[in-house]
Amino acid sequence: MSRKKIRRLTLKMRLSLLLFVIAIPLTGMVLEILKMIQDYSDSYNGIMSNLKVANEYNITFKEDMEYSMYRVMIGLIDASEFENGDILEGSTEYATVLKNPVNMINSARYAFGSTVERVHGTDSDIKIRGILSCLDTLETAVNRMIENSAMPGTYDENVSIWENDIKGLCSMMQEYITQYTYYELAHMEELQKEMEARTKQNIEIFIALLLGILALGFGLSTAITKSVTTPIHSLQETAERLGRGELDAQAKMYELEEINVLARTFNKMSNEIAELMEKTKQEQKNLHEAELKLLQAQINPHFLYNTLDSIVWMAEGGNSRQVVEMTTDLSDFFRTVLSGGNDYITIAEEEGHIRSYLKIQKIRYEDILDYDIDIDASIKKQVILKMILQPIVENALYHGIKNKRGGGKITIRGYAADDEIFFEVEDNGTGMDEETLDRLQKKLQGKEDRTSTGKSSFGMYNVAQRIRMYYGSRSNITITSKKGSGTCVSICLKCV
Repeated sequence: MSRKKIRRLTLKMRLSLLLFVIAIPLTGMVLEILKMIQDYSDSYNGIMSNLKVANEYNITFKEDMEYSMYRVMIGLIDASEFENGDILEGSTEYATVLKNPVNMINSARYAFGSTVERVHGTDSDIKIRGILSCLDTLETAVNRMIENSAMPGTYDENVSIWENDIKGLCSMMQEYITQYTYYELAHMEELQKEMEARTKQNIEIFIALLLGILALGFGLSTAITKSVTTPIHSLQETAERLGRGELDAQAKMYELEEINVLARTFNKMSNEIAELMEKTKQEQKNLHEAELKLLQAQINPHFLYNTLDSIVWMAEGGNSRQVVEMTTDLSDFFRTVLSGGNDYITIAEEEGHIRSYLKIQKIRYEDILDYDIDIDASIKKQVILKMILQPIVENALYHGIKNKRGGGKITIRGYAADDEIFFEVEDNGTGMDEETLDRLQKKLQGKEDRTSTGKSSFGMYNVAQRIRMYYGSRSNITITSKKGSGTCVSICLKCV
């Protein structure tokens, strides 16, 4: 049987095979034992039936025959009365029954010739033939005596027939019956010994066969059990892997068809779950991107409105040089914002973007704002997500520097270390107390709803979301702050 065909065996077929392998030999063993017992029983019953017939005639035949013919010989009965069957002598309860000799001979001939089972050529068969021969000769002698009994002057002949023929033949017949009984008993003894030897031999064969069946049955049952438990255990492990989020987990195919049906269904379900998860993830990403772009779009108009108001105010005041500078910086700012629709720009472009922003804000808040940008030249060609510094710088300006009496300074640093890029936006503004800092940290980590702290961290939340989305969970924003001493926002970007 090929391996491909074995794979098609169902559990029901395997159990049927196990039953077939065990049941057929055991059934054969039982049938052989029953046949052996039946053969012995038939032979034993046959011998016992033969012995019963032989013993019956061995006990009564000689005595009844000699007595009946003796009564005929001495003329005390009329032999013609035997034509009606047995003769009853006397009318009392002690009356004697004289057996009909002819009927006795016919009965004995039928018993030994037809009733008794014999095997031709055996010693028992030879004795049976001797008995039948005696019966034939005895019948001739009986008929002659009966005929003589009807004629006068035949007494001496009848005495001779009775002495020489009838008594001699009955004795000879009795001897044959005794010898026949001996041979049948010897046959029974041989049968018993043969039965014992055959039983011993069969027991040895049956024990060996039974051990073989048990070994084969144990092997098959172990294999069948393993063919069920192994794939079920594997399917369980695969389900646990899927439960842990390993969406690529696939159930293996085994030789058991029922398990393969479950495995194929499980794999189909796993693939559908993976597709749904990926589809949901993509939809959520698209939703987040749309939401963040909407948030980003909400930042720019406010900045644009405020800047245009400043340009109008400076134009009315006749500050044409500042109007030109602010307009140029505003143009550079929005050129970076648009970036041809790209989400990624170089760090040098991001530096230019934040520098344009700060120059505009410096014109607006000349007396209260000072800034410094220090970014290593070695990382300026690196590509990063655009507009991750401007919202943080804006937050430092509006919520740190503006609220501090006498103004303050914003310092921006950028450097690389251990395949990671770091940015720091530090101000010496008003800072935050521990409770406010804790709430802001939780919000930036996604552990608190972004609306819980109002609009003060709107831009920073936007940056934190975008960093997690594009750089993964290993990239993050951390904040250190002390009330009255300022705030430092650190951004870690994992290089990809």
